[in-house]
Amino acid sequence: MADMVFCNSELVENYVHYRPTPPDELIATVVNFVKEKRPLPLQVCVDVGCGSGQSTWLYSSHFQQVFGLDVSLEQLEAAKRTSFHNVVYKEGMAESMPFEDNSVDLVTSCEAAHWFNLEKFCAEVDRVLCPGGVLACYGYSFCKPTFAGRNLRLTMEELSHSVERYRTEGHKHLLSDYTTLPDFYPEEVVVRSSKGKFSVESDATLDSILGYISTWSSFGKLKSFEGEEASAKFLLNCKQKLLDAMGTKEENVLMKRRYDYFLRMWRKPSA
Repeated sequence: MADMVFCNSELVENYVHYRPTPPDELIATVVNFVKEKRPLPLQVCVDVGCGSGQSTWLYSSHFQQVFGLDVSLEQLEAAKRTSFHNVVYKEGMAESMPFEDNSVDLVTSCEAAHWFNLEKFCAEVDRVLCPGGVLACYGYSFCKPTFAGRNLRLTMEELSHSVERYRTEGHKHLLSDYTTLPDFYPEEVVVRSSKGKFSVESDATLDSILGYISTWSSFGKLKSFEGEEASAKFLLNCKQKLLDAMGTKEENVLMKRRYDYFLRMWRKPSA
């Protein structure tokens, strides 16, 4: 049974507003890797665990058809708000994809692979990928806010660790930049987040940083298991710790935030 924490409608709305979109450079790196061994034009891309579609639509200009797959109908409804003629969103699981054998050029998973049954996912990817096709799994390290020259990365990590009791076993993969995922195929590419090769940076406010924290699955489970009062208290504590790290009491100040992405991708052998 899939973990359905992301089906909460409030969490979905926060996800839409506060989660980042992968940088163009990362998408181009993935697409160019696929092009090395697959005939043009590229036909089918499947984004597994697509959520509200932040990553899915980015492939629309590179493939004839793009499919976003997720177990959450609430997330899929949010994804459908952004319409592209060749992007279709489907309810489905990573371990049982509704696609024919050897029919997909690229399978992607953004910030989602750590939720899957990896043994079954591996077998399913191998079934649907064309020879020479690619599996690309990527995500990002903690949001890194800055204010007046102060880097708040360590504070964000501390806040995340404070609710680690609600992380799943699979989160170890996310925290490792997916380097602990199984070796799907011998040919692979690995880019760690520490390289800073794929980054997105934007203006932010304290409220938007707290909004991002409210999208954590661990926060969603805290709210579910401990109630509204406990979750509100947690966010107030987060606000105070961030203000302390910022060295100010002023809440309505302009900040910056940065996400450094990691990427791990493999190519299915051609023969």
